[in-house]
Amino acid sequence: MAPDHLRLLVADDEPLARRLVRDYAARCSGVSIVHECVDVATLATALERGGADAAMLDIRMPGRDVFEVLGEIRQRQRLPALVFATAYDRYAVRAFEMNAVDYLVKPFTESRFAETIERLRGYERLGTAVDGVPRLLRDLGRRPDRLLVPEGRRIVPVAISAIGWIQAEGDYARIHAGNKSYLVYRTLNELEERLDPAEFLRVHRSAIVRLDQILEVEPVGSGRYRVTLKVGGTTIVSRGRAQALKRLIL
Repeated sequence: MAPDHLRLLVADDEPLARRLVRDYAARCSGVSIVHECVDVATLATALERGGADAAMLDIRMPGRDVFEVLGEIRQRQRLPALVFATAYDRYAVRAFEMNAVDYLVKPFTESRFAETIERLRGYERLGTAVDGVPRLLRDLGRRPDRLLVPEGRRIVPVAISAIGWIQAEGDYARIHAGNKSYLVYRTLNELEERLDPAEFLRVHRSAIVRLDQILEVEPVGSGRYRVTLKVGGTTIVSRGRAQALKRLIL
């Protein structure tokens, strides 16, 4: 690595996530992205090719288990400094077993990205990572208060408190917040993990609603209900989720 210049590999199957890191890196002095990987196979190829001082990796990508592949490559050659950036906090222990320099919980801010870059520079200078556990516990100890979503060519934050409901649209999800909606490349399962179950309920395989946005609940037969929302729109509560809804709102 040239003095104070960091060559970064980015691996994430979500185009929006890679674009966000590119935008952050472009505004961070002395950082260049030398590889972009969209799955575990392209990550393995890029790591074996070398040329990166650090790798910022999502954990859940198409292909083999990321940790297994990293372990195999580490037996043959030196890995770059590792940073894991993911929405899934349950992988944190495995990440630090790989001697990760940092662990970013999505969505992360530009200032948090800049902190990670400084940690990576310190790692390169000193050859060891500063203990990241206190920072990790701080980040994992709270739920995110916003989601980063695409709006045209921009990426904008949407407050969790502004979300009225979310509906599935194929491989995407449409987030309804105020008088706007945003289409994101995420499954409802992924979004559900990031929302407070005391505030949001998965009422159907294709819908999540914010409980305090429910205006009316109407039975429609066969144990199902129709929910009308304050922000506009209706959705069906499946028979399997009806009891959970009753417990939370009655």
